[in-house]
Amino acid sequence: MTGVWVALVTIAVAVLIGLLWQARQGRIRNRATALPPPVRAWLAEAGPHDGPTLVMLSTPVCARCPQARAVLRELAGDTPSIRRLELDLDTHPALADELGVRSTPTTLAVSRSGHELFRVAGVPRRAELREALAPHL
Repeated sequence: MTGVWVALVTIAVAVLIGLLWQARQGRIRNRATALPPPVRAWLAEAGPHDGPTLVMLSTPVCARCPQARAVLRELAGDTPSIRRLELDLDTHPALADELGVRSTPTTLAVSRSGHELFRVAGVPRRAELREALAPHL
């Protein structure tokens, strides 16, 4: 009987952890910090831009990256002042540590001056992302 209780408690804890993790996915977290110099240099290579830039951090094996890419592509297509870039963390692994990225996809919203406005871990929610970007357009 004790084994059954241990199994039930283990399952309940696993479900709770899964629900907490899922609730954090796609949520916007404000940062307002300067980006590390290597990231600013990478952005500078992409050329100047007048509006905010959405940088999707991805890897080739990222299962949810196509969904995030579609959301960002649609948003950038609807709003010409938004630029969309993608950074492969397999090609630039040191940047993941510098940016504190723990999972992909992660989307950074970057101001014209090279400051991180906010970030989204997981697939961004379209309406929330549009609302968060509105003051920066």
